[in-house]
Amino acid sequence: MLIYTFALIAVVVYLGLRYVYSYWDRHGVANLRPEIPYGNLRALAEKKESFGVALQKLYERSSGPLVGLYLFFRPAILIRDAQLARRIMQNDFQYFHDRGVFCDETGDPMSANLFALPGQRWKRLRSKMTPTFTTGQLRVMMPTFLDVGAKLLEVMEPLAAEGTVVDMREISARYVLDVIASVFFGCESDCLHNPDDPFRQVLRDLNGQAGFLNNIRSAGVFLCPGLLKLTGLSSLPKSMRQFAMEMMTAQIENREKNPLASRKDFVQLLIDLRRSKAEGDDEDRLTIAQCAANVFLFLVAGADTSTGTISFTLHELSHNPASMVRLQREIDDMLERNGGVISYDNMDEMKYLDQCLKETLRKYPGLAILNRECTRDYQVPESDVVIRTGTQIIISLLGIAMDEKYFPEPELYSPERFDEATRAYDPDAYFPFGVGPRNCIGLRQGILLSKIGLILMLSKFNFSATIPAKVSFATANVPLVPCGGLPMKVELRTLSDKKI
Repeated sequence: MLIYTFALIAVVVYLGLRYVYSYWDRHGVANLRPEIPYGNLRALAEKKESFGVALQKLYERSSGPLVGLYLFFRPAILIRDAQLARRIMQNDFQYFHDRGVFCDETGDPMSANLFALPGQRWKRLRSKMTPTFTTGQLRVMMPTFLDVGAKLLEVMEPLAAEGTVVDMREISARYVLDVIASVFFGCESDCLHNPDDPFRQVLRDLNGQAGFLNNIRSAGVFLCPGLLKLTGLSSLPKSMRQFAMEMMTAQIENREKNPLASRKDFVQLLIDLRRSKAEGDDEDRLTIAQCAANVFLFLVAGADTSTGTISFTLHELSHNPASMVRLQREIDDMLERNGGVISYDNMDEMKYLDQCLKETLRKYPGLAILNRECTRDYQVPESDVVIRTGTQIIISLLGIAMDEKYFPEPELYSPERFDEATRAYDPDAYFPFGVGPRNCIGLRQGILLSKIGLILMLSKFNFSATIPAKVSFATANVPLVPCGGLPMKVELRTLSDKKI
């Protein structure tokens, strides 16, 4: 009898899986053949590829404007047409206003951050956070950026004097974290002088996670929320939840006891939202856990994006000396014209720096994938395909960036492709921070932080390659994390360098 029971269970499971993995066939959508139980993510599950690379390869294996695939057991659509992707995120946003990533405000409040929140809850919180990222606020942040930048030069000058090989991803991360800790959270970290500072340690732990459970956690947050619901795993490991909660609680207590300690920063905004008692604002009141969730989101997202932008730019310039010299000449000219002063307006004049950053963000986008969820049935333009409510949408930024149809010679690092006079790319295919209402709220702050770091370093130092130009990415990571960091030789610039 037991044998028959097991046989019956096996048959039911088999038929159930057959049904799940025939979803796209039943709906008449071209799709990539899945593998049980991975769907189309076997390489990711086996920790052979990063999220971005795994989805880029699915992009390259398929054709047409869209293709059905399976994120483990979850049917999803991979958008392969850049114009359609832009339309989904911008023009037809009303059909795709949610990300479809894991968010459980009750059971896992640390998952309820601005990135993940759905619908009106996201819209109200976004509108209240937007003033923190205005041009006026960025100008206010400039002195802090420059103060931390001076510490960056202090750390690097003795290393450059000896011609040391330095992991510039590590140095960049420490600079970025010191800025973020101060301007966003009112904390004074010292990552530049202390690599084991708690702010640096928590980010290192996050990107250095290993093991089956953490792999499930990452996949569940971004691609298949059902995995977290099924396993009962939280969206963040305990140590990181504890770090964010302790930091937020300490800030609240300090500012309540010392009103003069209050400052117009991101933490104060969250505290004000938490205290909100105005009529109609009850839904917007944040718990301490939700405040901590947003603190942690901006810490991690801001640090990873700006760190990558700075260090990948230096990596590419070290392999393209002519581009480095051209950028250094632009920096030297700007500093000479302005008496050595770096200001918000001065940086706006630097067209080649803008081109370099755009090319870096094309080739190394922060998350490498964008998520959206269909919130009501959507007829794909010029197609018979109807995307059903609840369907997950995936946009591979790496796939689009490496598609010659949009970016000729995509492996080539060519800032000149963004020169408006000789433009050599499809503008509709460039959206490294997303586009439309759910684009990255902190993109201008991240770009400003990256610009200051690059201007300071390239005005003082030369960088030489010590590793191949082609970067290998750590597996099972959501951001693009280079294996072994980005080591390069750093040397002081001489007077003759500056006259080239």
